[in-house]
Formats: sequence, C-alpha cells, structure tokens
Amino acid sequence: MRVLFLTLYPDTAASPRYRVAQFLPYLRAHGVTCDVCPPMPAPTWRRLYGARNRREALAYHLRETWGRVTQLLRARHYDVVFVQKALMSAYVRGMTALLRRIDAPLVYDLDDAVHLSPPHPLGLPGRIVENREQVKKVATRADLVLAGNRWLVDEMKALGAPAVLFPTVVDTDRFTPGETRDTDTPPRLPCSAGVNPLRVGWIGTPSTTPAVADLGPVLAGLAGTETVLVGADAGQVHWDPAVCVPWSYEREAEEVRRFSVGIMPLRKDTWTRGKCALKALLYMASGVPCVATPFGAVRDIIRNGENGLFADEPAAWRDAFERLRDPVLRRSLGEAGRATVEGDYSLKAAAPRLLSLLEGLR
Repeated sequence: MRVLFLTLYPDTAASPRYRVAQFLPYLRAHGVTCDVCPPMPAPTWRRLYGARNRREALAYHLRETWGRVTQLLRARHYDVVFVQKALMSAYVRGMTALLRRIDAPLVYDLDDAVHLSPPHPLGLPGRIVENREQVKKVATRADLVLAGNRWLVDEMKALGAPAVLFPTVVDTDRFTPGETRDTDTPPRLPCSAGVNPLRVGWIGTPSTTPAVADLGPVLAGLAGTETVLVGADAGQVHWDPAVCVPWSYEREAEEVRRFSVGIMPLRKDTWTRGKCALKALLYMASGVPCVATPFGAVRDIIRNGENGLFADEPAAWRDAFERLRDPVLRRSLGEAGRATVEGDYSLKAAAPRLLSLLEGLR
C-alpha cells in the first residue's frame, strides 16, 4: 500500500510530528510505503513562516500554493491520500477541485479547529480568492476523518463527515520519567524555611505563549518557584524568576523530564476547544504532575486529584502549586498520569490502529 501524507507544515512543527511523523516507522515496518509531502521544504518554511510584512506573506502563500498544486496532481498514483490539518494554511479557491480528480480513498486528519478559520488567512485584498468552506468540502469528500478530540468529532459529524475519534498520542519510550524526579529542582532559589522549591515547567510555541503569560502574576508571587518555558516567546514573559529555553527536538524530552510540575493554562475560546491537550500528555508521560485549566480535551484526560490537578482561578493555581511542594503527592500524581498515557494515549497502541484504519479503506 502506498500512502501520500500531505502535511500542512514540515515535521519541525508539532502537529505533523505527532499526527504523522511518529507513525511512519511502524507503518513502514509493516509494508506501507509512506511519502510525506509538506507544501515546501523545511528550510524554505523556516525562512518564510511567520511573515513580518505583506511581501513575505505573499511569498509564503505563493510557494505553498505551487507546492500543494504539484503534489495534488501527482496524488492519483497512490492507494491512499492522507491530508493532515488542511490542504493549505490559506483556503484558496479551486483546491478541492483537484481532490475530486483523485480516485484513491481520502483520509482527513485534524487536531485544531481549522474549520472555523484558516491557520494563516489571506489579508485584503487576497480574501477574494479564499473559500472559507474548504474544510467542509475536504471533510465531506473524505472516506475517513480522524479527529483529535471529541468536540472535533462532533463538529465534523455535524458537517456530515465520517469522523472517528483518533486522539493525539505520545511515544512513551521517548517521553519517560526521570530517575531523580523528587530531587531535580532548582538549586539556588530563595526559599523560606520549610518551603520546598519547585521548577514549574511549560512547553509550547511562541503563538501559544499568551496563555501562560496570563499566569505570570501568580507564578511571580510564589516563593521558591522558578518557571521554565520551553519554546516560548521571551518577549511576552515579564516575571521573575522565569527562564525561556529554546525548543529543540533533541532536548525536549529531557527538558520536560526535569520539571517538578507541568502546567497547561488555557484561554477558554472556541479555537482552544479544538486543541488535543498535547502539553498535558507530554508531562504525564514523563511522570510529571500536570496542572491544567479544566477546558476542552484535557477534561477527557485528567481526573482531578487522581492523575493531575485542575485549576481555574488564580487562587486555585496558587493552591495547586503549594500542594505540589509535597514530593509524595507529586510522585503519586506523576505515576497515575504516566499510567493514563500508557493505557489510552500511547503510540504503541495507536500505531496498529492507524494501520488497521488505512488497510480498511482499500
């Protein structure tokens, strides 16, 4: 079986890495030929992504359109075509017509609320060539829609698409608990007598920094607490002690492993409902207790007080951090979180299921 994976970005971005790239070794080991095609190569994407002006944005969209059109014209040579997140970051008219030329079964995979708006919409006057109904057309053309959380399943079914729940999962052989979980804390924080120091950690992207920045006043007021932000936009971090660490694939698992507590504050909006709680899964797989806003997909993963903690208002966040100074509680929640991921959100279980779903389309 030959499968063409049309990813929205190269796998340096989290979405294609967790929804496609991590499955490839298993699929290939079981006889599947996998060709992965983002609209542009990674070096070009890194140069053009996050355009700072209209000219750079135009260059990004033109390069993306050319690449995707070329790939869709070649897609008829495959047994299955797998579209990850969206055809393109702007919903240009006419792209779905190319999909109709493909006889192979179509899989549409999404882990964001991209049916609400494009990831990178065109500015004026480019909007005249946009089709905001493109996701609906792709989803209803698809033979199978893999939705990353229950809300997305419901949204896709409401459009008339054949959606099933396929949560984002974690490689539990890569994200593992550290051997020094309770002693691996900041060594030089000013602490009052009897206060155990905490390394409060967060991992994300510059675009998701505002949610953790909202929590800054709470974190700044905690004695003996250092915040480590992996992948954040340092320009939005205005409290001490806080350390911004650049994200890298090679270091991310070790960085998460060194957290005392992992946090997932969320802004409660419709776009966030489409998120798949990856931050929580990474912490939990690493044996790190997670504190999260009780909103969206995380409510299906965390059982408050059993395998993690919920916090909504500032006082609840402060209380959660103070409770988690207790290493016994940290260990208990961390072990329960790890067990949850191993049981329900592991790559080991999801990869065979994806293979079965793909084979069932032939």
